[in-house]
Amino acid sequence: MMNSYRNLSFKQLKEMKPIITRNLAWFSKHPTQQTFGAKLKRRLKNLLIITVVGVGSFYSYRAYRSYKWSKEVSESDSTTGTKPRIVVLGTGWGAVPLLKHIDTQKYEVVCVSPRNYFLMTPLLPSVSVGTVETRTVIESIRSLVGPKIKYVEAHCVDVDTKTKVITCNSDGTNTVSRGDDVKTLLEPSKRAGGASSRIIKDSARTRPQFDMKYDILVVAVGSENNTFNIPGVEEHAHFLKELLDARRIRSAISDAFESAMTPSQTAEERKRLLHFVIVGGGPTGVEFAAELADFVREDLQYYFPRLVANDVKITLIEALDHVLSMMDKQISDYTEKHFRRENIDVLMNTFVKSIKQREVVVQFKGSNELTSIPCSVVVWATGIKARPITNRIREIIGLKAQSNRMGILTDRYLRAKGVTDGSIYAIGDCATIEQPKLVDQIQTLFEEADTQRRGALDLQQFKALVERKIHDFPQLEIFSKTIEKTFEEADKEKSGFLTLATLHSALEKADKKIRALPATAQVAAQEGRYIADLLNQVTDLKSSDYQQQNLQSFRYKHMGALAYVGGDSAVLDFSGTKPIFDLFNLQPLSGRSAAYLWKSFYFTEMFTGRTKTLLAFDWVRTRLYGRDISRY
Repeated sequence: MMNSYRNLSFKQLKEMKPIITRNLAWFSKHPTQQTFGAKLKRRLKNLLIITVVGVGSFYSYRAYRSYKWSKEVSESDSTTGTKPRIVVLGTGWGAVPLLKHIDTQKYEVVCVSPRNYFLMTPLLPSVSVGTVETRTVIESIRSLVGPKIKYVEAHCVDVDTKTKVITCNSDGTNTVSRGDDVKTLLEPSKRAGGASSRIIKDSARTRPQFDMKYDILVVAVGSENNTFNIPGVEEHAHFLKELLDARRIRSAISDAFESAMTPSQTAEERKRLLHFVIVGGGPTGVEFAAELADFVREDLQYYFPRLVANDVKITLIEALDHVLSMMDKQISDYTEKHFRRENIDVLMNTFVKSIKQREVVVQFKGSNELTSIPCSVVVWATGIKARPITNRIREIIGLKAQSNRMGILTDRYLRAKGVTDGSIYAIGDCATIEQPKLVDQIQTLFEEADTQRRGALDLQQFKALVERKIHDFPQLEIFSKTIEKTFEEADKEKSGFLTLATLHSALEKADKKIRALPATAQVAAQEGRYIADLLNQVTDLKSSDYQQQNLQSFRYKHMGALAYVGGDSAVLDFSGTKPIFDLFNLQPLSGRSAAYLWKSFYFTEMFTGRTKTLLAFDWVRTRLYGRDISRY
């Protein structure tokens, strides 16, 4: 090899010199000298190539999407009636994961809902003060699930479980949910001058009644606000469950400040106008109070400095002795202290007796006197109840089987109890899972565990019983980490064995820990995904024996709870989370670091790139330019 280099002639080395020079110049960051025209020509050429490739790729992608969408539409139309039909009622947290993961090659899927979009409900407190805009938290259901799933905007009003037919819409009263106030459309417009914003009656919206057959019906209609029959709540309090609620609250806040700026207002009236009351110390009430405090401190203080300094007051009313009662006690204590720093008054052990147009009447625990709290805006953020269609389905199935008033009672596979063929499923806030009790089956459990037939269980047999049955009886999870301790406590005679009676006392303690799943987004989302996976695996729809088909029952996996508490601070509770989190023994988090996790979580939970982009821009816009205080 060296000899070949030695044989190179001087002429050949001279020819190689420019190549070597260019390479060395590139590595030494000293490029060869080029004229300005040559540089400009080279850069324009590169820019042209990048532009052509980028534009071509963009239009090619759009053409492919259009072709794929049209192809899927035609395939969906051509297969109508040839596959088992699944009808899904709702477009919320339970329905969307189901619609996104169901096998459309196996089933014909139809979604029926009066709301043609998915709503990111946890961000409604942010929408109500302008931190996040309305279009950021909604996504069209058609674009979200694609053309393989048919969507019909309608309101289901009746179900025939025998013929498997649902009835949608009805004559007479308007049963269709709207994005505006239906009541105002029934009143003649009082606007003069023919303004374009006047309320008119046209014929664009008609909903004739129709029937639709189904093979599988999934009820995911959610819930509605519970007023507990307290006088005045329905007439004078704002709810915070739909997008329209957030828009109304935003307008009401603006109205209150603009009214307080009227020169003829008295000092007493200004204080009433700028007193905002939130009823409910759960995540929704706490987050709205926090967002409102941020809005006042960061934005309204600049436009209404005297009002904010002298008259603004925010009050949170909670019937229990602490807020965020579903979270760790440390989080509740931190939130209450943080609210005091944020000038939010928290009234614990306080019961709302009535709500009037200009005041809230409350009663403090241990007192028989009623106290009036003058205010202008009341936000009701406590309690849910079943929707009319949920109660209608319970009545049709039979109240003997459907004995739970909170929702449709289901088995461990989320099938409605009382439906013999198992064709109706219920998920989300409108459903409650019937948890089997251990003591009701203690004889069978004892005989299965007593493999040696000695009439008593040793530690290993008790441990095997807990591990084998923990999936069928989730309440056994409280024993999973303390099996030896539980065994010792139950074995009071220190014999090393558990008899049927001592086992009964131990299992009875586990049954007392049975709690209904919380009405949260993560519960509904997990149930929706579970139903999609379950139906994708089912081999015979006519068979209701899912154990024979080796199908697993639903088991909820808690991923933690979090809430924003204002001032760029949040709280995060890991208690009851997955075992992988328990290994790290994570403690409750609070403060600015938890706020970053809160934002990161909801950013990743946004379903599409469009809503993720809008959310990021909204947060940046609010930080740079503040919130928009105009009323529209």
